[in-house]
Amino acid sequence: MKYDSEMYARPALVSSKDLAWPGLRVERHQLDSIELPAHYHEQHLLLLHQGVAPVTSRRQQGSRVEEAVFRAGDAGLYPGGEYGAIVCSGPTDTIHLYLDNQYLENLARQGMDLTHFGLRDRYKFEDALLSELGRQLLGAVGAHHTLGQLYVEMLTNALCGQLIEHHATYERRVAAGPQLPSSVLARLEAYLEAHADAPVTLETMAGLANLSVFHFARRFKQTTGASPYQYVISWKIRRARQLLRAADAPIAAISDALGFASPAHFSAAFKRSVGQSPREFQRS
Repeated sequence: MKYDSEMYARPALVSSKDLAWPGLRVERHQLDSIELPAHYHEQHLLLLHQGVAPVTSRRQQGSRVEEAVFRAGDAGLYPGGEYGAIVCSGPTDTIHLYLDNQYLENLARQGMDLTHFGLRDRYKFEDALLSELGRQLLGAVGAHHTLGQLYVEMLTNALCGQLIEHHATYERRVAAGPQLPSSVLARLEAYLEAHADAPVTLETMAGLANLSVFHFARRFKQTTGASPYQYVISWKIRRARQLLRAADAPIAAISDALGFASPAHFSAAFKRSVGQSPREFQRS
């Protein structure tokens, strides 16, 4: 069994199972209670509790019994493997983030020489960043974002990075490396110029630098001070300002020319960055 939610009495309220999200599946479940027998699930599970009412959970692993009261903001991290019986009394409202174990380990090994890697089993803990990333990924299911797949990739990368840095055990020798050379940044600028109206993915940007996705994102932030997502948005907003100054072009035409999901998404991104709507900027 890949996902423990396959044993639940009700299907997920929201699920990304039909989306092409590499290495990640997100679900939201609301159940009256949970009673799972001893079982095995292949994927790593990060469980984020959202319900207002506290829920008592009990897990038996061999002769060891663990019990805790979970409230909104609490999390549980359960690496893929064998698990004993689990009982949750009372209604539950949870976000499930399933991470492919090989995908996560491959990310951890990129740019690091590891002799061992594994996620910690954490029955109950708090991590505000993981909780926020989980909510944003859930919100991305079925939504149209300014840069589409790149947005989801950046959230997934941040989630995996947080797990690797703070919730994993490993032995490593950090592979030191220089910042991205100016030739790579120039190559990225040229690509954006030539494909302004097309979706931009993190994989494409990393390929232009001849680096893995995980390694590229780190090096890019070290070099520019911004994430790839922030960088591309800033580039598109700069180009939008040029186009708005140059001619009285329709907002929808500029949105299409710069590859935004819709004029509404373009206007929202522009106003967040500039402080004015595109139309207000054009008139001024």
